[in-house]
Amino acid sequence: MDYNHLIDSFISFLIDPHEIKTHPEFSNSIYWVKNKEVIAEIKISKNFWLYYKIWSEISDQFGLDYNETQLVIKNWLEKNHGLEELTPKRRLTRVVW
Repeated sequence: MDYNHLIDSFISFLIDPHEIKTHPEFSNSIYWVKNKEVIAEIKISKNFWLYYKIWSEISDQFGLDYNETQLVIKNWLEKNHGLEELTPKRRLTRVVW
């Protein structure tokens, strides 16, 4: 198993499966929800806000800095979800659905 496949598998383990939800009060966002917790938010501005605990698990597991973590998440989004236009960013707040 190569390094990129290992990272992809780890990210998939942390994020998938998830539900896609919207909220009538926040129509500019799409939410990814796993175990009743918002793990990511996709904004109309093309930002992919990922919950900081997931972001930190990825960076800590592979010894990546912020920019490297952002790149592997971007590659994962493109490869696994066809979302090449999104820019991953780390969200610091916890949101429960």
